[in-house]
Amino acid sequence: MDNAKNEKLFENVYRTRDYIVKQELYLIVNAEQNNAVLSVDTYYRRTLLRDSKYQLLYKDRKHIDGKRLPSNTYIRTYID
Repeated sequence: MDNAKNEKLFENVYRTRDYIVKQELYLIVNAEQNNAVLSVDTYYRRTLLRDSKYQLLYKDRKHIDGKRLPSNTYIRTYID
């Protein structure tokens, strides 16, 4: 039986050349198997509308594109 416990750690948003990415990080605690940091990523294709919203929300960032946070494993979903 799997008694893993999941705890959401952090949300992060960054962008690449083609995508704006929402990254949700979870701590998976499982004494029987192993502990891990899981990243659940949603990749949104960059459009003019999404880019303009991103620019408004993150205009004060030192590095406007942000950065991906490291994890042991990931799940990805792509949205056009």
